[in-house]
Amino acid sequence: MSYNEDLYTAIDLGSATIRGMVGTKKDGKVLPIAIAEVPTSNAIRKGVVNNMEELHNKLKVLIDRLNEQLPDKHTEIKKVYVGFGGKSLMSRSYKINHKMDNPDGEEISDYHINLINERVKNYRLNAHEVLDVSDPYCLVDGRVERNIKGLLCTEFSIHFNLITTRSSNVNFIRMAIEDRLGLELEAILPSPCCEADVLLYPDAKTLGVALVNIGAGTSSVAIYKNDTLKCLRVIPFGSKNITNDLMSLHITYPEAEKIKLESATPFTDAYDDETLTLSSPDGTRDRELKMRDVNSLVTARMKEITANVLRVIHDFEAGARLGSGIVLAGQGALMTGFVNYLQGESKFVSLAREFNDKVYKGDTPLSGDVDYAGCAGLIYRAEVNCIGSFDAPQSTPVASSKVATPAPQATVQASQPVEAHEENHSTATPQETIEEQPQQQPQTSLFDLPDIDQPRKATKREHKSAKRKKSFNWFSKIKDVLTDDID
Repeated sequence: MSYNEDLYTAIDLGSATIRGMVGTKKDGKVLPIAIAEVPTSNAIRKGVVNNMEELHNKLKVLIDRLNEQLPDKHTEIKKVYVGFGGKSLMSRSYKINHKMDNPDGEEISDYHINLINERVKNYRLNAHEVLDVSDPYCLVDGRVERNIKGLLCTEFSIHFNLITTRSSNVNFIRMAIEDRLGLELEAILPSPCCEADVLLYPDAKTLGVALVNIGAGTSSVAIYKNDTLKCLRVIPFGSKNITNDLMSLHITYPEAEKIKLESATPFTDAYDDETLTLSSPDGTRDRELKMRDVNSLVTARMKEITANVLRVIHDFEAGARLGSGIVLAGQGALMTGFVNYLQGESKFVSLAREFNDKVYKGDTPLSGDVDYAGCAGLIYRAEVNCIGSFDAPQSTPVASSKVATPAPQATVQASQPVEAHEENHSTATPQETIEEQPQQQPQTSLFDLPDIDQPRKATKREHKSAKRKKSFNWFSKIKDVLTDDID
């Protein structure tokens, strides 16, 4: 089978499993071509890089498995899109407000729009990087408007959410992909948002819905309303915490994991009087565990995770009701009794069992496995082809003592690196007021950074810095709203 369309590569970094996918897009839908996964082991913890060497080994195995499944055996993966859902990932709400000098109102002109643009360009965050921005919108005298130029008003404002994470998380992923694997990192995108793209339907996003993913190391909450992301939080608790709690009963990690998935019955006392028999590794003796102890540990941790999830949702629902309720994803959500317990705490709770209409559901390697939702969402957002031909190996000329005149050697003309052009932006302070939650102390200008992974010191890979791109051009998206250039 051959494909004339561009092929995209996605890697979703999970705390338990690292998943990869190669796919294309046909009629606007994701068509998976190849999938693969490897256990994370100790490479990722709480969704962030923990062991660089182990991560390199895991990613190398994953890329090799994907390359083996490519339809054209003369090609290989050159670029990747990476999904990140670790701790410190969050949305930050911002509002830029401008009041007209004339209390009776003025016309919004290019001058006012340029003032807002300049204010956005000078946004500063301390040691954080922007991965994405939710759909921004403008309020003109309290009304939502699209093309604001020419409108008469006394004040107007632009509202948007920046999705950020610590700069160190971005740098470590960059090191693993580019420095260790030698691939080009096309973009880092928030996994919860990518999952929402392929799991949630437009009607649910419009009415209001919370996509809750109970993962191994973390749990994410992505809240949508009016077809726009309103809140994103990552909670540093997941199903692996339950496994660690069960190990306090003096059992091994594999035993605890098996009990959690197959035997535990949390949120009920119906089986508390029963016992669970475990055989020792050498088969010489049996051990017994009280189900009361097992269920008590599992229930306590699941209630803690649920309480944190509901706190995020309830804080948002104080201002807007979620008409479509909660959609659960992740392996942790499949635990016995969890859905029923959550339904007792919040109405309209359901499991994400299939992809929406943005993913082909026919005869593909995916076969409807929603565990690959992060990868499918990355490919849905991808724009740059990630597959290329094999690099031609460079031959080394061999000297011969029998030849008096040396043979002419082939010369390889290397392309000279092009230094990135840095544009100096005006630092003039416009006369607007800006409100942002949470408040940030100005440190490094986001927009003035030439790249999301600008190294602090020059390295031998400095010549590649000109090719590196920001993971998301968020400023242009806000500018488009002000000038109504979007669809």
